[in-house]
Amino acid sequence: MFTDLIPWKTKEMEKIAKVFLCDKKLILLRAPAGMGKTSVAIAYLIYNAIMGRRGAIFLRTRREIEHALKIAKTIHTRLKADLLIIATPSKQRLCVMSPSETIPIKFMCPIIECPRMKRRKYSDIEKYLRKNVLTTTDEYLRVLSMGRRCPFWIIRSLLPKANIIVGVHEYFKDDYLFSLLGELDVLIIDEAHNLLMMHYEFDRDKIERGKILVEEFLERGGRNIARLIVGLWRQGNYDDAEAVSQYQQYTQTDGKEKRLGRKILKIPTPISTIRKRLEKSGKIVLMSSTLYPSRFFETIFSKNMEHEMKIIKGLMRNPNRTIRIMDTDISTSIRERNPETYRKYAETIRTIKTRTKHKMIVFAPSYDVAKGISKFLGAPVTDNPKGEEIIITVYRGRIAEGVEIPEDYRVAIMAGLPYPKLTQRESKILEAYSEEYGVSIEVLREAYMRSSMVSALIQAMGRVGRKNRGWIYIIDRRARALLAG
Repeated sequence: MFTDLIPWKTKEMEKIAKVFLCDKKLILLRAPAGMGKTSVAIAYLIYNAIMGRRGAIFLRTRREIEHALKIAKTIHTRLKADLLIIATPSKQRLCVMSPSETIPIKFMCPIIECPRMKRRKYSDIEKYLRKNVLTTTDEYLRVLSMGRRCPFWIIRSLLPKANIIVGVHEYFKDDYLFSLLGELDVLIIDEAHNLLMMHYEFDRDKIERGKILVEEFLERGGRNIARLIVGLWRQGNYDDAEAVSQYQQYTQTDGKEKRLGRKILKIPTPISTIRKRLEKSGKIVLMSSTLYPSRFFETIFSKNMEHEMKIIKGLMRNPNRTIRIMDTDISTSIRERNPETYRKYAETIRTIKTRTKHKMIVFAPSYDVAKGISKFLGAPVTDNPKGEEIIITVYRGRIAEGVEIPEDYRVAIMAGLPYPKLTQRESKILEAYSEEYGVSIEVLREAYMRSSMVSALIQAMGRVGRKNRGWIYIIDRRARALLAG
């Protein structure tokens, strides 16, 4: 079994490995956080690379990329194999000149006549990277830009030769970026729930202006739209250059179109993207700890496609964490947000505090709820803990997103369930899904809200028990029924 490549083990790794070995071209894996999905995925990619098959894993954040790179380095060091493992930071970070965020890099290079474009030799960089797996995207950028070279052009040359690519989600979602990767045998998408709500946003006024400029250019005998963009920018017509660039991107972007004020949304469905990617690869594995509810994600990712879906029940597996769903009659549902509810939450939290000597973080669904509990608990609402015995923050805030916190905060209180407030943009995207999948908007809305809630809940729960033992208490009447599976 390829998991023998991994020097550490969890009990469930063999279960996960068997899912990867399924002969289906499309696999959906839902498994609790902390089971070792990323470790198994990297080992599987290295195993395939040794067999001559190219693969890529796409992750949500730079932190997750660097975690995957550390796993790859550990395995690679033990094997001493001749493998080229390349990390792909976001496209914005690949330009060291950073002259504009509104014009794609491929146009900005000639616009500013960047001298780095002339330095495209990369054989020495390839040789170095075949012997060394770097563990941060900053290290990759440093190596790619050695000798005042352009990281964007160097990585474009290296990506089709790489045995394993470790990148952010946009390299899977975006057709142009995906085309830079070359033919791949295996694609793995971690935190696959983030493929939901994919969309591209365009300014209606700029598109209309860009269309006029392009038509005038073509009438004059012009052919290369890139030259028009470059010429307009060099003349100082920055707004027009952006308008043409946006119009070109708009015409080349697939997806159902929706209007939102003066914005135009192009919304590709997850399954349309997956179908396109399968045309260029042998297997796709979508994995996440938050593919809730399972039927919803099975529809979104694999409707009318042959696939395998494997569910390993639970929210989080980590010997350092104890999770307790409290037997309670209180909830932070919208209609129950009142002083009496906040007082009961404060009493429950105070009772839990009497049972532990450790400091506590309380996560609330909103700042209004946080302030309501704070009034009765006497604890500060803050994203910057300074040693207080109890602090209150919010789901999806800075602490939940991964800001480092003192290790003596080892108890996390989930004060209610973090159902999101649906935005107009999200409503438009769900409308497009409803039309494309033939599923009622009400069903989609409810499923998406639950999925988003579980994702935020798991993210907050992961803030304790990272190094030392942690305890998690979920306080909401709805939790037991919703999270039992």
